[in-house]
Amino acid sequence: MFAVALLLTVAGSVLYHLSIKQVPAAINPFFSLAVSYALALAMCLVGMWWLPAGQRGVAALNWSSLGVALGIVGVEIGYLLAYRTGWNLGYAGFSSNVLSTAMLLPLGWWLFHEQPSPGRVAGMVLSLAGLWLMLRFR
Repeated sequence: MFAVALLLTVAGSVLYHLSIKQVPAAINPFFSLAVSYALALAMCLVGMWWLPAGQRGVAALNWSSLGVALGIVGVEIGYLLAYRTGWNLGYAGFSSNVLSTAMLLPLGWWLFHEQPSPGRVAGMVLSLAGLWLMLRFR
């Protein structure tokens, strides 16, 4: 299941970046996202019946739904504005992912007691070095 989830995430991310870079510059970014969210809502409502496991009541939710919503809007607007200012596909996606991971590694340790292994720390250092090289020689 890990491989399927990873492939789905990568395919979704690639489609997302290719699509959001093509949003017309003349359109209000929040309107564009509202239409995208409406379409995503419809897909999620269908998906609930395709994958029926778990509760569906609002009472089962907690604050995390608001956090996810705020995160989604932040990511969407951030990428949309980055592409409108001329960022390349590879720079925006890679920069965001590396910097997010650099923040999430210590937060995972602090909040969820996830143990940072030497391999993970070395991977993070290599990722930051790659980001530095990528942005320095663009």
